[in-house]
Amino acid sequence: MLKTVTRMAFALAFAAWLIPAGPAQARNELTVTAPDGAQSVFSYDELAKMPVTDVKTTTPWTEGKHVFTGVSFADLFKSTGISSGTVRVSALNDYSVTVPVDRLVETGAILAYQFDGKAMSVRDKGPYWVIFPFDSDPSFQTDQYWSYAVWQVKSVNAQP
Repeated sequence: MLKTVTRMAFALAFAAWLIPAGPAQARNELTVTAPDGAQSVFSYDELAKMPVTDVKTTTPWTEGKHVFTGVSFADLFKSTGISSGTVRVSALNDYSVTVPVDRLVETGAILAYQFDGKAMSVRDKGPYWVIFPFDSDPSFQTDQYWSYAVWQVKSVNAQP
């Protein structure tokens, strides 16, 4: 009986491994939609190949200062044709917020993919987290900016 259960468990695990991956977020992919509707899908590795920006800051959700590593929104938007207006940043749990593009670009916000040098799991607010340099300006330590700090980001979509 135990051999049968073990074989079935192994067979199910092997079958699950063979099934193609599901939606983009299951593969740690980020979808960015430009104003013209063109979509770009970035893997973790593709984002990591873009110019790297580190932000050392505290957040209301972590203890102490931490180093967040990611791509600046200036670089991300430049690569996807987003230059003005607003974007809707959406999380895996479907929380979303609309953010002015200039707020993300001019403040030095990043789309973080590492926390203290390690890739972030969904459990640790990953795979991607909007991070502002919260400690650099008191105006970033407000409910408005905290609401922009979406974690578990799955997409960034230009708004009409």
